[in-house]
Amino acid sequence: MVPSQPTRRDFLRATSAAVAVGAAASIASAKEPAKKQKILNYNPKMGYRRLGKTELMISEVSLGGHGGRKPEDRVPVLEKAIELGMNYLDTNMASEVALYGQAMAKATVGKRDKFYIGFASWPVKITEEYEKNLTEKLLVSEIDKRLKAYNTDMLDIWRPVGATWGKGQKKIATMLDVTPKTLDLVANVFEKTRKSGKLRFLGISAHNPKVFRRVLNEYPQFSVVIFPYLFLTKEFGGDSLLKLAQEKDVGIIGLKPFGAGTTFGLKPREIKGRVDKRAHVLVREMLAEKRLSAIIPGVNIPEQLVENVKGSYERGKTATKADKTAIRECTENYYAHITPEYKWLHQWETV
Repeated sequence: MVPSQPTRRDFLRATSAAVAVGAAASIASAKEPAKKQKILNYNPKMGYRRLGKTELMISEVSLGGHGGRKPEDRVPVLEKAIELGMNYLDTNMASEVALYGQAMAKATVGKRDKFYIGFASWPVKITEEYEKNLTEKLLVSEIDKRLKAYNTDMLDIWRPVGATWGKGQKKIATMLDVTPKTLDLVANVFEKTRKSGKLRFLGISAHNPKVFRRVLNEYPQFSVVIFPYLFLTKEFGGDSLLKLAQEKDVGIIGLKPFGAGTTFGLKPREIKGRVDKRAHVLVREMLAEKRLSAIIPGVNIPEQLVENVKGSYERGKTATKADKTAIRECTENYYAHITPEYKWLHQWETV
């Protein structure tokens, strides 16, 4: 019998094994625990958590995109983030990256060297409906564009998006699914760009829990998963994503903790420059889940950062009667005000 030729999946499995062994060796050979290692942009008030097998220690409340139409809008946010002790920045859309890149060039202290940076490839999507358009050349070009926007030779985490809304999408099932074919492509592109020194780690963000189970069980190249984690999210008994990610030593970052603003009785686009003084209570509630590496509330202005970070500064504080009232009110708001386009958030009430 003629031996069968190795398939692409065989190659990926072999590469995955090498990545897993390398990560384990890195952890085993560390001279000191991660918590004692030097923390980027350290502030004693801020809590920092290990981002899985990346070994990065990131601020448990981190900075995301949203808000602002010109770089000058983002400069105060960057500066305040550094003052508060944040050290991880995550952006989704190309326009967000462009704004932050330009803002970093104008900022005094909020520079590239103060942040670990994660980024997506939007408007390029890796969901099933867009699969036919994906090529290695396209994905590499998007990575190169982000490097150029941040004026850097290396970025920390590439986390393509496995769920988007927009032109060309026709069915819920396909707009939320990511196939093994695409994951194979992403893993291959990552390996090549990592070896060239452009990337350090691979992550993925999605709105479909099934995507993460596939990634966590079959692709050790991935070091970070990013998914919606609401202030009211509970662990699914037994076979939870939290448990699986912990077993695989993969970092977890939570998005949309306030349900796109509905938590505060607002429509998603109404929050803008508003600050709700209940936000820190919800952040503190979420941070009680120690398997989360960080949460990233969307922000528009520095004052929102201050309110959110208060939840980390007050970690461990016993909830008061007022705090419990705030959680009850926000829960009622979430269910009463969630809009049709965000109904999918309901599937993230357990993980």
